[in-house]
Amino acid sequence: MQTPIGLVKGPADSPLEFKFITPDKTKLKSGEFVYYILNGKKVICRVVKRYPLRLYPDLYLSKPNVSPERIVRALGINAKEFELFEVRASIMGYYDRKLGFVNPRIPPKPGQPIYLAEAETIQEVLMKKRVGEVGSLHIGYLLNRDEDVPVVLDSALVTSEHMCILASTGSGKSYLAGVIAEELLKPYNSGALLILDPHGEYHTLKEIEGLDEFRLGDYVPRVRIFGKGEIKIRVCELDYDELVTLLPRLTDKMEALLNEIYRDLSGRLWTSEELIERLEEIAHQEPSLRSTAYGLIWRIRRYIQGMNVLDDYEHIELKELLKPGQASILQLTDMEEIEQQILACVLLKKILNARINAEKGRNGEKLEYPVFVIIEEAHRFASRDARSYGVLKTILAEGRKFGVGVCLISQRPSKIDSDILSQCMTQIIMRIVNPADQENIRNSIESIGRDMIEELPGLTKGQALVAGVSINAPVLIRVRERLTKHGGTSKDAPKEWITWRSLNKEEKAVIKAKQGRLFWEE
Repeated sequence: MQTPIGLVKGPADSPLEFKFITPDKTKLKSGEFVYYILNGKKVICRVVKRYPLRLYPDLYLSKPNVSPERIVRALGINAKEFELFEVRASIMGYYDRKLGFVNPRIPPKPGQPIYLAEAETIQEVLMKKRVGEVGSLHIGYLLNRDEDVPVVLDSALVTSEHMCILASTGSGKSYLAGVIAEELLKPYNSGALLILDPHGEYHTLKEIEGLDEFRLGDYVPRVRIFGKGEIKIRVCELDYDELVTLLPRLTDKMEALLNEIYRDLSGRLWTSEELIERLEEIAHQEPSLRSTAYGLIWRIRRYIQGMNVLDDYEHIELKELLKPGQASILQLTDMEEIEQQILACVLLKKILNARINAEKGRNGEKLEYPVFVIIEEAHRFASRDARSYGVLKTILAEGRKFGVGVCLISQRPSKIDSDILSQCMTQIIMRIVNPADQENIRNSIESIGRDMIEELPGLTKGQALVAGVSINAPVLIRVRERLTKHGGTSKDAPKEWITWRSLNKEEKAVIKAKQGRLFWEE
């Protein structure tokens, strides 16, 4: 047994908190883990606050060039009286092989020793998985430890119970998402992964294909990148509900007419032009339906034929996009926001239906394995006025039953519908300063307490708070280094300005021509 680091003083304000006294000046930082012994079990607790028991009198601090310790020694006062601290700790629990993670709800007795939790104890009690185990996600290390204590999530719970990554701009959320994608493509996960990438930040994951860390036996992961024009969904593959979702502000008469024609065309391949021809026939034959038919025709030309992702003849099968051991990255950089929402709406609906068909033995397109979808800039897709809101809400509520998991990544959590956010059962929160965003997190995510929310503004780049079902208790982490390059680094403007100014005319012309060529190739 190691040496105690403090002794219990007594209960704190909350029933699950207590206070202890310690002379430690360095180890017991906010968020650190300690434990006490209860019936032979190590009960892990988290340090919440630390207060000095005795402060130096103001007079001792009046001369900045004279340390208060010198004054104390000169007066013959024991300096150790000013080196005692009262620490408030929150009881988390212990691990039992039969019962799992257990909160004993019994505070330690006054005078009971408190110990600094060893790395092995923390991993055993707080982590559901160990590094490299089947179904593990090694995302980083404990923030407050000099030694590397791995933080490992249970990928089965991440991918089935949904996840959110919330952070201010520049906090490292896309970098962390890249770490998670790497882990999901390791041999011990072999994930079927789809990434919606509005900013073109994930293309560097292609490097995975050449790295030995991702290979085992005959397993070699694949990363496919799809640009604008490469994702095509055949119009006749749309369900009636999907078709209605794409056409805004339909009247009851429009829906009735569209439903009649759709049922007549279903069961065979048809095109948007055939749909328009049927409507034109009705407009000529039935004057009372003329305005209704032409209203539908205008919407079909604008929202069906005008969408780059929809086509009368081309169609990509879901099994091309989603396979175990493959990540498909949809680069949405050249699409308007409405196109991005429609693509997300149609694809997510088809994925959910394909999983339901597979699970329930129904006819139609099937995916026989679970899938995981990472959605960057999630506030574009998960706000109440987004076209993809309805299907996302359905997937977040019901997808776990059918093996459709979602990771929402956003810098503006206040714009994400709180009902959707509350369904993400694993939460990774990085630096957030905006009070509205903090309040939305507080209201939507029950597993994060007020004292943990207060940590968010003080986090720096690459640091995060992790909580939820995939880990036994909330922890503060520093994200591990990626094995692939990060594709979302910020531009060094001064460096590029100086470099550009130093180029001659011929060199500038070559760069401009190359950029233009790359733009058109993309």
